Amino acid sequence: MTTTRFLAAIAGLALALPAPPAAAQARLIEVHPDRTIEVVGEASVEAPPDFAKVTLGVTTAGKDAGSAMAINARASGALIAALKGEGIAAADIQTSSLSISPTYASQAPGSSAPPAITGYEVGNMVTVTARDLSRLGALLDKAVAGGANAMYGVAFGESNVSELLDKARPLAVADARRKAEIYAAAGGARLGRLMGLTDQASPQPSFVGRAYVTAAKAAPMPIEAGQDKLSVSVSTRWELIE
Repeated sequence: MTTTRFLAAIAGLALALPAPPAAAQARLIEVHPDRTIEVVGEASVEAPPDFAKVTLGVTTAGKDAGSAMAINARASGALIAALKGEGIAAADIQTSSLSISPTYASQAPGSSAPPAITGYEVGNMVTVTARDLSRLGALLDKAVAGGANAMYGVAFGESNVSELLDKARPLAVADARRKAEIYAAAGGARLGRLMGLTDQASPQPSFVGRAYVTAAKAAPMPIEAGQDKLSVSVSTRWELIE
């Protein structure tokens, strides 16, 4: 084969080879990835609560399950009547728990015999919504006088939560924008459009602890509603501009 014919064959082979894959050409393509920044904005508003929920009830005991239930039914009925007598609507009184459990005799140390049942204990709890907070302390006093001997916390709340949170939402977005502008400027860019947003509202009720009370020792109960803090958090994504 002559030199001329050999060179022609090599040239033809080169033309017949497939083009290099796109990955091999990546260095020739200018890529412009999206430039964004994600920040969280927060805001809160304070408001006085306009209602309170308290769970209270009666715990009683009897020699057998039937008598324990009967004793508790009478005591619970008296308590509910006392609550209604203080102006609590039937719709604002809801049974939240009802329990019955055996009580056992003490065992001698080292005894392997099963403990003997000495009686039964019944608990009946109701959750009450009080809408006149100025009379909440007096209401609890009346409940104790009416037979309540167990109480589980007080939770304050607002009936217009959505309206209150709506005041905080624009403030949370403004807080997110402020933070994003700071970061953008620090990175040598300008802040562009808001590209995405998710919202998380966090109402925070106030709780007061648990207590067992007796009517004989009940004293006037001071209750302070104070202020509740309702918070909003937003996750945002912003465009960055050169």
